[in-house]
Amino acid sequence: MPIKVAIVEDNDKIREGLAVLIGGSPSFTCVGTYANGEDALEYLPGKKADVVLMDIGLPKMSGIECVAELRGRAPDVQVMMLTVFEDDDRIFKSLAAGASGYMLKNTMPTELFESIKEIYNGGSP
Repeated sequence: MPIKVAIVEDNDKIREGLAVLIGGSPSFTCVGTYANGEDALEYLPGKKADVVLMDIGLPKMSGIECVAELRGRAPDVQVMMLTVFEDDDRIFKSLAAGASGYMLKNTMPTELFESIKEIYNGGSP
């Protein structure tokens, strides 16, 4: 059974690229993509995603705020923050809000896949 992944990312190229990358692997399926936190909160809980890849720097509601709200609506989903920031404060706030791990956006696809599997299995990449 493939791991169900959702993507919350405001950059169209990154969001679409991740969706194609994840959808092209037999180990994963992309169950939804969202350009902002508000849409993710409205539609993502019904998708029964196993893992959410969440951008920290979303417009309006930040990824950190979205993760905190998502924990109440979909408590079983694991959230991995994707960021361009190597900012300890943002990373700490993300983890405190309920994220289980984080990766930099420039991570190689093989490492991203391994991290998704790790977070799905209860780890913290």
